[in-house]
Amino acid sequence: MNQALWIISLLYGIMGILYAFIGIRRIVRRNEIEIFDFVRLMYAFTYGFIPCLIYGQESSGQRNLYFFDYSSSGIQNIVAMLCLSVAAYGILNLAYFSVPKNNRMPQKEVNVSDVDEENTSGNLITMGFIALLIGGVSLFLWTRAYGSLSNFILNAARIRSGNGTVYNKFAFMKHFTRILPISLYALLSGICIGKPKKVKKVGLLILLSISLVANYLYFMASDSRVTILFTGIAVVAIMLRHRKGRNISRYLILAGIVSFILLELTMLADVYTSYVKYGKWISNTDGLISNLTKEFRFILSSDMKVMKAWSEGSLHRKIFDDLINAIVSWIPERFVPFEIPETVWRYNTNIYHTGGSGTSPSALVSTGIYEIGLLGALIHPFILGLVTGYTDSRIKRGEAAQYGDVYYGVCVGLFIQMVSHNQISTFVGSLFPAFLFFVLTKLFSTVTIGGRRILKGS
Repeated sequence: MNQALWIISLLYGIMGILYAFIGIRRIVRRNEIEIFDFVRLMYAFTYGFIPCLIYGQESSGQRNLYFFDYSSSGIQNIVAMLCLSVAAYGILNLAYFSVPKNNRMPQKEVNVSDVDEENTSGNLITMGFIALLIGGVSLFLWTRAYGSLSNFILNAARIRSGNGTVYNKFAFMKHFTRILPISLYALLSGICIGKPKKVKKVGLLILLSISLVANYLYFMASDSRVTILFTGIAVVAIMLRHRKGRNISRYLILAGIVSFILLELTMLADVYTSYVKYGKWISNTDGLISNLTKEFRFILSSDMKVMKAWSEGSLHRKIFDDLINAIVSWIPERFVPFEIPETVWRYNTNIYHTGGSGTSPSALVSTGIYEIGLLGALIHPFILGLVTGYTDSRIKRGEAAQYGDVYYGVCVGLFIQMVSHNQISTFVGSLFPAFLFFVLTKLFSTVTIGGRRILKGS
Protein backbone atom coordinates (compact mmCIF):
# COMPACT_ATOMS: atom_id res chain seq x y z
CA MET A 1 0.00 0.00 0.00
CA ASN A 2 1.21 3.51 -0.86
CA GLN A 3 0.93 5.15 2.55
CA ALA A 4 1.31 8.69 1.19
CA LEU A 5 -1.64 8.23 -1.17
CA TRP A 6 -3.70 6.68 1.63
CA ILE A 7 -3.07 9.71 3.88
CA ILE A 8 -3.93 12.06 1.00
CA SER A 9 -7.14 10.09 0.43
CA LEU A 10 -8.01 10.41 4.12
CA LEU A 11 -7.35 14.17 4.12
CA TYR A 12 -9.55 14.66 1.06
CA GLY A 13 -12.29 12.63 2.75
CA ILE A 14 -12.11 14.78 5.88
CA MET A 15 -12.29 17.96 3.80
CA GLY A 16 -15.23 16.58 1.80
CA ILE A 17 -17.18 15.88 4.99
CA LEU A 18 -16.32 19.34 6.31
CA TYR A 19 -17.37 21.07 3.06
CA ALA A 20 -20.65 19.13 3.01
CA PHE A 21 -21.35 19.87 6.68
CA ILE A 22 -20.78 23.60 6.18
CA GLY A 23 -23.04 23.61 3.12
CA ILE A 24 -25.91 21.65 4.66
CA ARG A 25 -25.70 23.60 7.93
CA ARG A 26 -26.23 26.89 6.08
CA ILE A 27 -29.22 25.50 4.18
CA VAL A 28 -30.89 24.24 7.37
CA ARG A 29 -30.22 27.44 9.32
CA ARG A 30 -31.59 29.70 6.54
CA ASN A 31 -34.37 27.25 5.64
CA GLU A 32 -33.83 27.87 1.93
CA ILE A 33 -31.38 26.74 -0.70
CA GLU A 34 -29.55 29.07 -3.05
CA ILE A 35 -27.30 28.51 -6.05
CA PHE A 36 -24.21 28.88 -3.88
CA ASP A 37 -25.37 26.04 -1.65
CA PHE A 38 -25.34 23.73 -4.66
CA VAL A 39 -21.89 25.04 -5.60
CA ARG A 40 -20.62 24.24 -2.11
CA LEU A 41 -22.01 20.71 -2.20
CA MET A 42 -20.55 20.15 -5.67
CA TYR A 43 -17.21 21.35 -4.36
CA ALA A 44 -17.42 18.75 -1.58
CA PHE A 45 -18.03 16.11 -4.25
CA THR A 46 -15.30 17.31 -6.64
CA TYR A 47 -12.56 18.22 -4.16
CA GLY A 48 -13.49 15.92 -1.31
CA PHE A 49 -15.27 12.67 -1.96
CA ILE A 50 -14.04 11.90 -5.50
CA PRO A 51 -10.31 12.38 -4.68
CA CYS A 52 -10.83 10.42 -1.45
CA LEU A 53 -12.39 7.55 -3.39
CA ILE A 54 -9.89 7.44 -6.24
CA TYR A 55 -6.70 8.02 -4.24
CA GLY A 56 -7.91 5.36 -1.80
CA GLN A 57 -8.11 2.91 -4.69
CA GLU A 58 -4.79 4.05 -6.12
CA SER A 59 -3.07 3.63 -2.75
CA SER A 60 -3.75 -0.12 -2.92
CA GLY A 61 -2.30 -0.38 -6.42
CA GLN A 62 -5.61 -0.25 -8.30
CA ARG A 63 -4.71 1.92 -11.30
CA ASN A 64 -7.75 3.66 -12.81
CA LEU A 65 -6.36 7.06 -13.81
CA TYR A 66 -5.40 7.60 -17.44
CA PHE A 67 -2.51 9.79 -16.26
CA PHE A 68 -0.70 9.66 -12.92
CA ASP A 69 2.63 10.64 -11.44
CA TYR A 70 3.50 8.99 -8.13
CA SER A 71 7.16 9.87 -8.06
CA SER A 72 8.44 11.82 -5.05
CA SER A 73 7.94 15.09 -6.96
CA GLY A 74 4.55 13.86 -8.11
CA ILE A 75 3.42 13.20 -4.53
CA GLN A 76 4.58 16.70 -3.60
CA ASN A 77 2.48 18.09 -6.45
CA ILE A 78 -0.57 16.14 -5.24
CA VAL A 79 -0.12 17.56 -1.72
CA ALA A 80 0.26 21.04 -3.22
CA MET A 81 -3.00 20.57 -5.15
CA LEU A 82 -4.75 19.45 -1.96
CA CYS A 83 -3.56 22.63 -0.22
CA LEU A 84 -4.62 24.75 -3.20
CA SER A 85 -8.10 23.18 -3.21
CA VAL A 86 -8.55 24.05 0.48
CA ALA A 87 -7.37 27.62 -0.13
CA ALA A 88 -9.62 27.87 -3.19
CA TYR A 89 -12.63 26.87 -1.08
CA GLY A 90 -11.87 29.68 1.34
CA ILE A 91 -11.48 32.20 -1.49
CA LEU A 92 -14.71 30.97 -3.10
CA ASN A 93 -16.64 31.65 0.11
CA LEU A 94 -14.89 34.97 0.76
CA ALA A 95 -15.80 36.23 -2.71
CA TYR A 96 -19.43 35.10 -2.42
CA PHE A 97 -20.07 36.72 0.94
CA SER A 98 -18.36 39.94 -0.15
CA VAL A 99 -21.22 40.60 -2.59
CA PRO A 100 -23.93 42.85 -1.04
CA LYS A 101 -27.24 41.00 -0.74
CA ASN A 102 -29.39 44.06 0.05
CA ASN A 103 -31.58 43.59 -3.03
CA ARG A 104 -32.34 39.95 -2.30
CA MET A 105 -35.99 39.44 -1.45
CA PRO A 106 -36.69 37.57 1.82
CA GLN A 107 -38.16 34.11 1.38
CA LYS A 108 -41.47 35.09 2.97
CA GLU A 109 -41.93 37.86 0.40
CA VAL A 110 -41.30 35.81 -2.72
CA ASN A 111 -43.85 33.03 -2.50
CA VAL A 112 -45.66 32.16 -5.70
CA SER A 113 -48.94 33.16 -4.03
CA ASP A 114 -47.82 36.77 -4.39
CA VAL A 115 -48.11 36.61 -8.18
CA ASP A 116 -50.85 35.83 -10.64
CA GLU A 117 -50.50 32.06 -10.57
CA GLU A 118 -52.70 31.29 -13.55
CA ASN A 119 -51.09 33.90 -15.79
CA THR A 120 -47.55 32.99 -14.74
CA SER A 121 -48.20 29.28 -15.14
CA GLY A 122 -49.72 29.83 -18.58
CA ASN A 123 -46.74 31.91 -19.73
CA LEU A 124 -44.26 29.34 -18.45
CA ILE A 125 -46.04 26.45 -20.16
CA THR A 126 -46.35 28.39 -23.42
CA MET A 127 -42.66 29.31 -23.37
CA GLY A 128 -41.76 25.75 -22.42
CA PHE A 129 -43.64 24.47 -25.45
CA ILE A 130 -41.96 27.04 -27.73
CA ALA A 131 -38.54 26.10 -26.35
CA LEU A 132 -39.32 22.41 -26.87
CA LEU A 133 -40.35 23.09 -30.46
CA ILE A 134 -37.22 25.11 -31.24
CA GLY A 135 -35.01 22.54 -29.54
CA GLY A 136 -36.62 19.63 -31.37
CA VAL A 137 -36.27 21.26 -34.80
CA SER A 138 -32.69 22.26 -34.00
CA LEU A 139 -31.87 18.69 -32.96
CA PHE A 140 -33.19 17.44 -36.31
CA LEU A 141 -31.17 20.00 -38.29
CA TRP A 142 -28.02 19.46 -36.24
CA THR A 143 -28.01 15.67 -36.77
CA ARG A 144 -29.34 15.42 -40.35
CA ALA A 145 -25.83 15.57 -41.91
CA TYR A 146 -25.32 11.98 -40.72
CA GLY A 147 -28.55 10.80 -42.29
CA SER A 148 -30.37 10.03 -39.05
CA LEU A 149 -30.24 10.72 -35.35
CA SER A 150 -29.11 7.15 -34.62
CA ASN A 151 -26.15 7.48 -37.02
CA PHE A 152 -25.24 10.80 -35.43
CA ILE A 153 -25.31 9.20 -31.98
CA LEU A 154 -23.01 6.43 -33.20
CA ASN A 155 -20.44 9.12 -34.07
CA ALA A 156 -21.21 11.38 -31.08
CA ALA A 157 -17.90 10.82 -29.25
CA ARG A 158 -15.87 11.55 -32.40
CA ILE A 159 -17.95 14.64 -33.21
CA ARG A 160 -17.63 15.98 -29.67
CA SER A 161 -13.83 15.71 -29.83
CA GLY A 162 -13.77 17.64 -33.13
CA ASN A 163 -12.95 14.62 -35.31
CA GLY A 164 -16.23 14.21 -37.15
CA THR A 165 -15.98 12.53 -40.57
CA VAL A 166 -18.86 14.44 -42.21
CA TYR A 167 -19.04 18.16 -42.96
CA ASN A 168 -22.04 19.53 -41.10
CA LYS A 169 -23.18 22.97 -42.21
CA PHE A 170 -25.76 22.92 -39.41
CA ALA A 171 -23.24 22.19 -36.65
CA PHE A 172 -24.04 25.55 -35.04
CA MET A 173 -27.61 24.35 -34.43
CA LYS A 174 -26.23 22.52 -31.41
CA HIS A 175 -26.38 25.88 -29.59
CA PHE A 176 -30.12 26.10 -30.25
CA THR A 177 -30.62 22.46 -29.27
CA ARG A 178 -29.32 23.37 -25.80
CA ILE A 179 -32.61 25.12 -25.11
CA LEU A 180 -34.22 21.70 -24.53
CA PRO A 181 -33.32 21.57 -20.80
CA ILE A 182 -34.83 25.05 -20.46
CA SER A 183 -38.08 23.73 -21.92
CA LEU A 184 -38.06 21.12 -19.16
CA TYR A 185 -37.51 23.77 -16.45
CA ALA A 186 -40.26 26.02 -17.84
CA LEU A 187 -42.84 23.22 -18.14
CA LEU A 188 -42.03 21.89 -14.68
CA SER A 189 -42.24 25.36 -13.13
CA GLY A 190 -45.55 26.06 -14.90
CA ILE A 191 -47.03 22.82 -13.58
CA CYS A 192 -45.76 23.45 -10.02
CA ILE A 193 -47.20 26.98 -9.97
CA GLY A 194 -50.50 26.32 -11.76
CA LYS A 195 -51.24 22.96 -10.10
CA PRO A 196 -53.43 21.80 -13.02
CA LYS A 197 -56.10 19.15 -12.49
CA LYS A 198 -57.76 16.33 -14.40
CA VAL A 199 -57.49 16.49 -18.22
CA LYS A 200 -55.21 19.52 -18.28
CA LYS A 201 -52.84 17.86 -15.84
CA VAL A 202 -52.65 14.71 -17.99
CA GLY A 203 -51.97 16.79 -21.11
CA LEU A 204 -49.19 18.76 -19.43
CA LEU A 205 -47.60 15.61 -18.03
CA ILE A 206 -47.55 14.17 -21.55
CA LEU A 207 -45.90 17.36 -22.80
CA LEU A 208 -43.38 17.14 -19.95
CA SER A 209 -42.66 13.51 -20.90
CA ILE A 210 -42.02 14.53 -24.52
CA SER A 211 -39.57 17.14 -23.24
CA LEU A 212 -37.81 14.47 -21.17
CA VAL A 213 -37.45 12.20 -24.22
CA ALA A 214 -36.16 15.11 -26.35
CA ASN A 215 -33.64 16.00 -23.66
CA TYR A 216 -32.42 12.42 -23.45
CA LEU A 217 -31.88 12.30 -27.22
CA TYR A 218 -29.96 15.57 -26.95
CA PHE A 219 -27.77 14.13 -24.17
CA MET A 220 -26.95 11.11 -26.34
CA ALA A 221 -26.25 13.23 -29.41
CA SER A 222 -23.92 15.52 -27.47
CA ASP A 223 -22.19 12.50 -25.85
CA SER A 224 -22.27 14.17 -22.46
CA ARG A 225 -23.94 11.85 -20.02
CA VAL A 226 -22.82 13.91 -17.01
CA THR A 227 -25.12 16.66 -18.34
CA ILE A 228 -27.95 14.35 -17.29
CA LEU A 229 -26.76 14.77 -13.71
CA PHE A 230 -26.49 18.58 -13.93
CA THR A 231 -29.93 18.89 -15.53
CA GLY A 232 -31.44 16.49 -13.01
CA ILE A 233 -30.03 18.46 -10.08
CA ALA A 234 -31.46 21.65 -11.62
CA VAL A 235 -34.87 19.96 -11.74
CA VAL A 236 -34.50 18.94 -8.08
CA ALA A 237 -33.57 22.55 -7.25
CA ILE A 238 -36.73 23.89 -8.91
CA MET A 239 -38.90 21.37 -7.10
CA LEU A 240 -37.30 22.33 -3.77
CA ARG A 241 -38.40 25.90 -4.43
CA HIS A 242 -41.99 24.65 -4.59
CA ARG A 243 -41.91 22.42 -1.54
CA LYS A 244 -45.21 22.32 0.34
CA GLY A 245 -43.77 22.51 3.85
CA ARG A 246 -41.74 25.34 5.31
CA ASN A 247 -39.07 23.17 6.93
CA ILE A 248 -36.46 22.24 4.35
CA SER A 249 -34.63 19.63 6.43
CA ARG A 250 -36.80 16.63 5.53
CA TYR A 251 -36.84 17.70 1.90
CA LEU A 252 -33.04 17.67 1.87
CA ILE A 253 -33.12 13.97 2.71
CA LEU A 254 -35.52 13.31 -0.16
CA ALA A 255 -33.42 15.50 -2.49
CA GLY A 256 -30.33 13.56 -1.46
CA ILE A 257 -32.01 10.26 -2.32
CA VAL A 258 -33.18 11.62 -5.68
CA SER A 259 -29.69 12.99 -6.43
CA PHE A 260 -28.19 9.59 -5.61
CA ILE A 261 -30.63 7.93 -8.01
CA LEU A 262 -29.75 10.51 -10.66
CA LEU A 263 -26.08 9.77 -10.14
CA GLU A 264 -26.71 6.06 -10.51
CA LEU A 265 -28.79 6.58 -13.67
CA THR A 266 -26.08 8.84 -15.10
CA MET A 267 -23.41 6.22 -14.47
CA LEU A 268 -25.62 3.59 -16.15
CA ALA A 269 -26.37 5.80 -19.16
CA ASP A 270 -24.27 3.60 -21.45
CA VAL A 271 -26.56 0.67 -20.71
CA TYR A 272 -29.57 2.57 -22.06
CA THR A 273 -27.79 4.30 -24.94
CA SER A 274 -26.24 1.05 -26.17
CA TYR A 275 -29.63 -0.07 -27.43
CA VAL A 276 -30.12 3.15 -29.37
CA LYS A 277 -26.57 3.00 -30.76
CA TYR A 278 -26.16 -0.69 -31.49
CA GLY A 279 -29.62 -2.23 -31.12
CA LYS A 280 -28.67 -4.38 -28.14
CA TRP A 281 -28.57 -4.13 -24.35
CA ILE A 282 -25.31 -4.38 -22.46
CA SER A 283 -24.84 -5.37 -18.85
CA ASN A 284 -23.00 -3.14 -16.39
CA THR A 285 -21.72 -5.04 -13.37
CA ASP A 286 -19.00 -2.58 -12.34
CA GLY A 287 -21.07 -0.95 -9.61
CA LEU A 288 -21.52 2.71 -8.71
CA ILE A 289 -18.05 3.17 -7.17
CA SER A 290 -16.25 1.84 -10.24
CA ASN A 291 -18.46 3.88 -12.56
CA LEU A 292 -17.82 7.04 -10.53
CA THR A 293 -14.09 6.40 -10.74
CA LYS A 294 -14.22 6.13 -14.53
CA GLU A 295 -16.51 9.12 -14.99
CA PHE A 296 -14.62 11.58 -12.77
CA ARG A 297 -11.03 10.33 -12.95
CA PHE A 298 -10.26 13.22 -15.29
CA ILE A 299 -10.28 15.53 -12.24
CA LEU A 300 -7.22 13.92 -10.64
CA SER A 301 -5.47 13.17 -13.92
CA SER A 302 -5.84 16.82 -14.92
CA ASP A 303 -4.60 17.93 -11.49
CA MET A 304 -1.46 15.86 -11.89
CA LYS A 305 -0.95 16.93 -15.50
CA VAL A 306 -1.12 20.64 -14.80
CA MET A 307 1.03 20.45 -11.66
CA LYS A 308 3.67 18.40 -13.48
CA ALA A 309 3.72 20.89 -16.37
CA TRP A 310 3.91 23.82 -13.94
CA SER A 311 6.72 22.28 -11.88
CA GLU A 312 8.69 21.48 -15.05
CA GLY A 313 8.21 25.01 -16.40
CA SER A 314 6.55 23.72 -19.59
CA LEU A 315 3.05 25.05 -18.90
CA HIS A 316 1.55 27.23 -21.66
CA ARG A 317 -0.86 29.70 -20.08
CA LYS A 318 -4.17 29.52 -21.95
CA ILE A 319 -6.11 32.50 -20.61
CA PHE A 320 -6.05 34.48 -23.86
CA ASP A 321 -6.88 31.41 -25.96
CA ASP A 322 -9.84 30.67 -23.68
CA LEU A 323 -11.06 34.28 -23.84
CA ILE A 324 -10.89 34.21 -27.64
CA ASN A 325 -12.85 30.95 -27.66
CA ALA A 326 -15.38 32.58 -25.32
CA ILE A 327 -15.78 35.62 -27.58
CA VAL A 328 -16.48 33.51 -30.69
CA SER A 329 -18.46 30.80 -28.89
CA TRP A 330 -21.78 32.17 -30.17
CA ILE A 331 -20.54 32.52 -33.77
CA PRO A 332 -20.55 29.68 -36.34
CA GLU A 333 -16.93 28.65 -36.84
CA ARG A 334 -17.05 29.16 -40.61
CA PHE A 335 -17.77 32.85 -40.07
CA VAL A 336 -14.76 33.42 -37.80
CA PRO A 337 -12.07 35.19 -39.92
CA PHE A 338 -9.12 33.54 -38.13
CA GLU A 339 -8.07 30.15 -36.83
CA ILE A 340 -9.64 29.52 -33.46
CA PRO A 341 -6.95 28.65 -30.89
CA GLU A 342 -6.76 25.41 -28.96
CA THR A 343 -9.10 25.21 -25.99
CA VAL A 344 -7.97 24.54 -22.43
CA TRP A 345 -9.56 21.10 -22.48
CA ARG A 346 -7.94 20.20 -25.79
CA TYR A 347 -4.57 21.32 -24.41
CA ASN A 348 -5.24 19.27 -21.28
CA THR A 349 -5.99 16.27 -23.49
CA ASN A 350 -2.85 16.62 -25.59
CA ILE A 351 -0.30 17.78 -22.99
CA TYR A 352 0.63 14.17 -22.17
CA HIS A 353 -1.23 12.36 -24.92
CA THR A 354 -2.32 8.85 -23.98
CA GLY A 355 -4.47 8.03 -26.99
CA GLY A 356 -8.24 8.00 -27.40
CA SER A 357 -10.56 10.29 -29.32
CA GLY A 358 -12.35 12.01 -26.46
CA THR A 359 -11.67 15.32 -24.77
CA SER A 360 -10.49 15.49 -21.17
CA PRO A 361 -12.02 18.38 -19.19
CA SER A 362 -10.42 20.03 -16.18
CA ALA A 363 -12.00 21.17 -12.92
CA LEU A 364 -12.09 24.59 -11.25
CA VAL A 365 -8.63 24.68 -9.66
CA SER A 366 -6.70 22.94 -12.45
CA THR A 367 -8.33 25.15 -15.11
CA GLY A 368 -7.26 28.22 -13.17
CA ILE A 369 -3.65 26.98 -13.22
CA TYR A 370 -3.86 26.15 -16.93
CA GLU A 371 -5.07 29.64 -17.73
CA ILE A 372 -3.11 31.91 -15.39
CA GLY A 373 -0.57 29.82 -13.51
CA LEU A 374 -0.50 28.90 -9.84
CA LEU A 375 -2.25 32.16 -8.91
CA GLY A 376 -5.16 31.08 -11.12
CA ALA A 377 -6.00 28.38 -8.55
CA LEU A 378 -7.27 31.24 -6.37
CA ILE A 379 -8.40 33.75 -9.01
CA HIS A 380 -10.83 31.35 -10.71
CA PRO A 381 -12.67 30.41 -7.47
CA PHE A 382 -12.76 34.10 -6.54
CA ILE A 383 -14.47 34.95 -9.84
CA LEU A 384 -16.92 32.05 -9.50
CA GLY A 385 -17.77 33.20 -5.97
CA LEU A 386 -18.42 36.76 -7.13
CA VAL A 387 -20.57 35.68 -10.08
CA THR A 388 -22.56 33.27 -7.90
CA GLY A 389 -23.07 35.93 -5.24
CA TYR A 390 -24.28 38.47 -7.78
CA THR A 391 -26.61 35.90 -9.39
CA ASP A 392 -28.09 34.83 -6.05
CA SER A 393 -28.76 38.47 -5.22
CA ARG A 394 -30.63 39.02 -8.50
CA ILE A 395 -32.73 35.90 -9.02
CA LYS A 396 -36.11 36.33 -7.36
CA ARG A 397 -39.48 34.69 -7.46
CA GLY A 398 -42.56 36.77 -7.83
CA GLU A 399 -43.88 39.52 -10.01
CA ALA A 400 -40.39 40.93 -10.62
CA ALA A 401 -39.26 37.72 -12.34
CA GLN A 402 -41.99 35.31 -13.41
CA TYR A 403 -39.38 33.20 -15.19
CA GLY A 404 -37.19 33.13 -12.08
CA ASP A 405 -37.50 29.36 -11.69
CA VAL A 406 -36.16 28.82 -15.20
CA TYR A 407 -33.10 31.03 -14.74
CA TYR A 408 -32.57 29.55 -11.29
CA GLY A 409 -32.49 26.05 -12.79
CA VAL A 410 -30.16 27.17 -15.58
CA CYS A 411 -27.75 28.77 -13.10
CA VAL A 412 -27.79 25.79 -10.71
CA GLY A 413 -26.88 23.41 -13.54
CA LEU A 414 -24.29 25.75 -15.04
CA PHE A 415 -22.56 26.82 -11.84
CA ILE A 416 -22.15 23.33 -10.41
CA GLN A 417 -20.77 22.33 -13.80
CA MET A 418 -18.15 25.07 -13.45
CA VAL A 419 -16.84 23.35 -10.32
CA SER A 420 -16.14 19.99 -11.97
CA HIS A 421 -15.97 20.97 -15.68
CA ASN A 422 -14.48 24.46 -15.74
CA GLN A 423 -13.66 26.50 -18.82
CA ILE A 424 -14.50 30.16 -19.51
CA SER A 425 -15.49 29.48 -23.12
CA THR A 426 -17.77 26.64 -21.98
CA PHE A 427 -19.43 28.95 -19.45
CA VAL A 428 -20.02 31.69 -22.03
CA GLY A 429 -21.22 29.21 -24.65
CA SER A 430 -23.64 27.68 -22.15
CA LEU A 431 -25.25 31.09 -21.62
CA PHE A 432 -26.53 31.13 -25.21
CA PRO A 433 -29.71 29.08 -24.59
CA ALA A 434 -30.57 31.28 -21.58
CA PHE A 435 -30.11 34.37 -23.74
CA LEU A 436 -32.24 32.81 -26.48
CA PHE A 437 -34.98 32.04 -23.95
CA PHE A 438 -34.78 35.61 -22.63
CA VAL A 439 -35.25 37.01 -26.16
CA LEU A 440 -38.19 34.67 -26.76
CA THR A 441 -39.89 35.76 -23.53
CA LYS A 442 -39.49 39.42 -24.50
CA LEU A 443 -40.98 38.77 -27.95
CA PHE A 444 -43.81 36.77 -26.39
CA SER A 445 -44.51 39.57 -23.91
CA THR A 446 -44.52 42.17 -26.70
CA VAL A 447 -46.92 40.14 -28.85
CA THR A 448 -49.19 39.40 -25.86
CA ILE A 449 -49.38 43.02 -24.72
CA GLY A 450 -49.92 44.18 -28.29
CA GLY A 451 -52.74 41.69 -28.74
CA ARG A 452 -54.44 42.84 -25.55
CA ARG A 453 -54.28 46.46 -26.69
CA ILE A 454 -55.85 45.58 -30.03
CA LEU A 455 -58.66 43.68 -28.29
CA LYS A 456 -59.29 46.59 -25.94
CA GLY A 457 -59.33 49.03 -28.84
CA SER A 458 -61.89 46.98 -30.71
